[in-house]
Amino acid sequence: MRYIYSTLIICLFSFIFFSCGIWLLPPLEVVSITAENTVNIVFSAQPSEESIIKAFSMTEEGQSVSGTFSFNDKTVVFSPLNGIRTNYEYYIIISTTAEDKNGNSLLKDFEYRFYTKQDIENPEILDIIPANESNLILAPEKISITFSKTIDTVSFEKSVSISPSITYILEWNNEFTAVDIIPAKPLNEGTRYTITVNTTLTDIYRNAMLSAFRSTFLYGFDRNPPEILIYHETKNGVSDLIIPDIINQNIPSDSDFIIEFNKRVQIESIAGFVEITPSISITVIPDIAAKNSARIQLNQKPEWEKSYTIKLKKGITDTFGNKTEEDIIFPIVFNLEKHRPVVFSGGALVNNTEYELINSATNYSAITLDVVHFVPGGNTETPTELYYAFRISNDAHSLSLVSAMQAISISTRNSCAYISLRTMNFLTAADLEYDDIYALLDDNNGGKLCILKIGIDIENSDNRGFIIFSIRNNISDNLGNTMVESLSFTLNKQ
Repeated sequence: MRYIYSTLIICLFSFIFFSCGIWLLPPLEVVSITAENTVNIVFSAQPSEESIIKAFSMTEEGQSVSGTFSFNDKTVVFSPLNGIRTNYEYYIIISTTAEDKNGNSLLKDFEYRFYTKQDIENPEILDIIPANESNLILAPEKISITFSKTIDTVSFEKSVSISPSITYILEWNNEFTAVDIIPAKPLNEGTRYTITVNTTLTDIYRNAMLSAFRSTFLYGFDRNPPEILIYHETKNGVSDLIIPDIINQNIPSDSDFIIEFNKRVQIESIAGFVEITPSISITVIPDIAAKNSARIQLNQKPEWEKSYTIKLKKGITDTFGNKTEEDIIFPIVFNLEKHRPVVFSGGALVNNTEYELINSATNYSAITLDVVHFVPGGNTETPTELYYAFRISNDAHSLSLVSAMQAISISTRNSCAYISLRTMNFLTAADLEYDDIYALLDDNNGGKLCILKIGIDIENSDNRGFIIFSIRNNISDNLGNTMVESLSFTLNKQ
């Protein structure tokens, strides 16, 4: 009895170890990272040099950084070709393709951001004279702007604009924290002037202003209809102008839209003048206090790469009774690459030289588990692998392996077979170059190709039935983009 008990324990341990071995071995971890003249990374185990070189990326103010690697046991040193310079922001990603010598990878992408700037606070505009929405009887001698910190004067000259255009000179205070815009000629009476400072404005440490600034004043009596601008604004507060009558590309799908008027309007009724086509649920929130702006919030996620139009209908009225005389159309496309959804390109079930394609075209088609390779009543001795190909954002590094584990499943009906997932890993670029599976799955519909290789165990039976391959829409890339909808493919086992 003791011998039988011991044998059972050993068999159980062997089953767990070999079926789920990738979960029992400790994952690779980043123990520490420092950056001075070089980037020094210490891992929990000796890393695979080839995998680290592929997995590591570094940017300087968003631009890729080239350099050389050196390896010493668990320590990796990356030396940028231009060194690590002062007054810059650096961002490092080590993706899950990083492995140790035993093939254990990082569980998730490692991200590290650091600054070599003395100051990382973004500049702001604290005050402007004449004040926003001022109505002036006398022409102002100057326009005065006060900043929160010392400004790079060259960046101000590039970022500031006045409409209608005027000729002017600039006078700065000694600390370069305030500037006077002095008109070279008298301003035109009965004209509303708009001063705009865009986000290219920076301080002396190259920190940029986060949101565009806009202020208006009226000199004399106003007989003109209100002028309209629309900005799209992301969740982190970054905004950009949308131009009417041309296609505005790369709009983030999480944007709000800000309608700004150059003066006070009858803002309470603005929702009746806003229309988005194709129809999408929106909420229009007017600024009741200032009466010169409104926010459009999207109540549902727009389709990626689909064209929409925002229409502001004619008849919007200002406080002087002037009305807009025609509709204004703003064409937009929600195709920011960073927000590209995950798309399933196709799959293949491969055993030896035989394969079955898994996609919408083969849904409900017949599948034969050849008894030569899949012996009924026993586990096959020939390795069986399932390949899934996805298209992800070019800005993403890879799919999240954790999300793939949660989203992917295989089920059967009528006890036609017993199938379990054993291992999961992503194929590297080198694997794709030599693996015939690349040609089977790649539909080249844009985005970055990401192929998931899944080792599976199959115990065949003599029964017929359905084999169902499911992918839930919570599968995501490292940026958080998911599939639009869950997918299920059913094959009829003969």
